[in-house]
Amino acid sequence: MSEDRELAKSKRGLGKGLGALFEIAPEEVPPAEADRIIELSINQIEPNRDQPRQNFDEDRLNELTESIRDQGVISPLIVTPTSSPDRYMIVAGERRWRAARLAGLHTVPVIVRELTDVEIQRQALIDNVVRQDLNAIEEAAAFDLLIKQHGMTQESLAAALGRSRPSVTNTLRLLNLPESIRDMVRRGDLSSGHARALLALSDARAQSDAAAVVLAKRLSVRDTERLVHELSAPPVPSAPRSQADRRHDLHVRDVEERLRRSLGAKVTVDDRSGRGKIVIRYHSADERERLIELLAQI
Repeated sequence: MSEDRELAKSKRGLGKGLGALFEIAPEEVPPAEADRIIELSINQIEPNRDQPRQNFDEDRLNELTESIRDQGVISPLIVTPTSSPDRYMIVAGERRWRAARLAGLHTVPVIVRELTDVEIQRQALIDNVVRQDLNAIEEAAAFDLLIKQHGMTQESLAAALGRSRPSVTNTLRLLNLPESIRDMVRRGDLSSGHARALLALSDARAQSDAAAVVLAKRLSVRDTERLVHELSAPPVPSAPRSQADRRHDLHVRDVEERLRRSLGAKVTVDDRSGRGKIVIRYHSADERERLIELLAQI
């Protein structure tokens, strides 16, 4: 994805959502100052340790690096001053900063904004979500952070992101999965659709066992939903056996044992209402011939 496409995507995705998150009236930030782009030394900038995105796809980062070598950084980073003089922390654009370093750039274009911790976290989340850079687990963790530490509700978060309330709720539910399954989603081994299907199972052990089947058989999301439905279905109770049935079973086991002793081989009797079969097992040609001779003498 080129920087031009990233910028266009970001502009489309933010819209009212960013304003809803920040709740800042337009007159509070002078447009000229808010939009002023300056060049900063790449060494004056540091990443945000709390930013939602934790995994950077190496192939996509290399693609962006090549684009920056050719076109430069088109979409400016958003940074905020730190407590150290002439030092700035990235609010949005860490992937561009990493790619610029790899491309050998000494400076990058930035927009400097004075932001609170809440605003930093909110804008970092929005930047990553609209650029589709977060995997489902990172997104869920970011949502959880905004709700628990920054006082947002699921309703306000959904409105800011342009999503439905159930979409936000279902994303947050992914954090209830075992860590092993969350790692599978982070690595891309399981999609968010697979993970949501596994949530229907009652406990972590059942979810982990089902996830192993999904990976081994490379099941689609639809097939995973069917698997979960089968695993969740209550077992069909077997009809209680009568005393006569139990006596019959004991008789069959007795016959099997007598034949085993007589023939010196494993014998299975399948008898149902006086009809069935007797299976004699052997493990070599010599044993087969020995059994044939014994049976022929009967």
